[in-house]
Amino acid sequence: MGLPVWLHVVALAIAVLAGIFAFPLVSHGAPARGDVAPDFALKDLSGANQRLSEFRGDIVVLTFWASWCGPCRETLADLRAMDGDETDRPVVISVNIEGDPDRAVSVARALGIGYATLIDDRQSVGRLYDVSRLPLTLLLDRDGVVRDTWVRDRVAKDELIAGIRELQRQ
Repeated sequence: MGLPVWLHVVALAIAVLAGIFAFPLVSHGAPARGDVAPDFALKDLSGANQRLSEFRGDIVVLTFWASWCGPCRETLADLRAMDGDETDRPVVISVNIEGDPDRAVSVARALGIGYATLIDDRQSVGRLYDVSRLPLTLLLDRDGVVRDTWVRDRVAKDELIAGIRELQRQ
C-alpha cells in the first residue's frame, strides 16, 4: 500500500524548507566593490602553494582566465607591464580556471608572463568567485578589499592605472 499521502507532503515540505535555509550558506556571488576578496590557496606553475592572503599589505591585481579566451590573453599581456618588484607596482596574480597546467605554461611562455600564474584544477576558486564570464579582473587594496572589477572585456588599462595610483596614495 505505501505511505500515507500526508507523510509524503510533510517530507516534501521539510525538504523544501531545508533547501530554502541551506541555499544562502552554499551559494556565492562574485565579490563586489567593498567586499573582502575570499582567500584561497592554489599551486603555481612550479607547484608551489600560493595563498591570496599572503599578499595582504600589497596592492593586488587578480585576474581569472582561460587559454581559449581572446580578451583574457590581451589582459594577461597588458598586466605583464604592471607587475614588478618595484615598491610602486602591484602584485599581479593570474588564475587559470581550465586546470590544465601544460596549457597554462604554454600561454604564459608565449606571452612572456613573469607574474604568478595559479592553476585552479578543480575550479573551486572559480566557483568561489562566481567566474561565469571571462576575463574577470579585480583590483584589491592593501587590506584585500575589492576596489574595482572588470568582467568579460579586456581590462581598461587607463582605469586600472588610475585605480592603482589612487591606492598608492592611501
